[in-house]
Amino acid sequence: MVLKRIFKRPTRLGLFGATILALFQSVNSSGFSDNFALRTGLQERQSCQNVNVAGELTRQCSSGGIPEGKEKLVFPEDLSFEIWGNLEVGTIDYAIVAFLGYTLVSLWVHRPIDNSLGLKKRKLVALKSIRWIRIAVLSLLLAVLSTVNKMGTFAEIYNSWGFGTKTEGSLGWHDGSFGFQPFEWGVLDVIELIALYSFFVYAISRGLEVDRAILNPIPDNRNYIEKIWGGISDAERAQRSDFEGGAAKANQSFTNLVKLLGASTSLNVAAASLDEGNVKVAFNKWKNLTHSKGKQNKDWKALSESLNQAGSFAKEEPEEESGEEENQSAV
Repeated sequence: MVLKRIFKRPTRLGLFGATILALFQSVNSSGFSDNFALRTGLQERQSCQNVNVAGELTRQCSSGGIPEGKEKLVFPEDLSFEIWGNLEVGTIDYAIVAFLGYTLVSLWVHRPIDNSLGLKKRKLVALKSIRWIRIAVLSLLLAVLSTVNKMGTFAEIYNSWGFGTKTEGSLGWHDGSFGFQPFEWGVLDVIELIALYSFFVYAISRGLEVDRAILNPIPDNRNYIEKIWGGISDAERAQRSDFEGGAAKANQSFTNLVKLLGASTSLNVAAASLDEGNVKVAFNKWKNLTHSKGKQNKDWKALSESLNQAGSFAKEEPEEESGEEENQSAV
């Protein structure tokens, strides 16, 4: 639990940055950074030549570019701001490795916890038959190819490649020969495409299963107090596998209970203020409770619902009395 407070949960942006840094580090530490810069044209190799100056040969190099023997991007260590260096471990390597190590530990600390109770998150769409999914993909491919062929796209591709004479129409068997022939839409062509796409929809319906219980969930008819007690029970069960998750649910239920008591307190303050003749305070408290935009309006509705249902229990007919009546009638 302490590690979760030290290492924050990695975000999508952080994971994307760690991936980019890992790729950069693998290329840079292997000495291929100069090759990448030269081939892409971002940098040029620094050219040097010997120049005779006052009878002495001096070596002069062009400004900019990648110096000879430098293969790796490094952090500048002086005022020359030279970013190319030798193939050795430097400051930038330590920084990248430290960040990647922090990200790796964060992923391990915040890894998904196995559900020991065997409860899995329900999915709206589930895979029912992989065979029908494959058939659906094949039928969709055939439908798309048939549509593209009838629209003359294959003939346009053939003409763009310059194989020979220009052609038009659809590709297929025509009068005993295979090739491109002029094409005109007919009723059978439309029926063919409708059949292919309809079979694709049918195969998808056989291969996938939609959980209608998620689309039409069972309404929660419990009152506010029952929801609070139900939340506490859920928190106790959740703490067996995820302590922090269960604690969060318990805190939420306790917060709802405190809000309910707060609405009751505001009602008592309004009544006491009205008894004392302070109509303004009583009106403000009552407006805060009953107005649709009041801060405690939602809590007041929950309190009213709970008070209305207080003491209303389902009546059950006692079995013992009915049994005694049957015995008396028999006697």
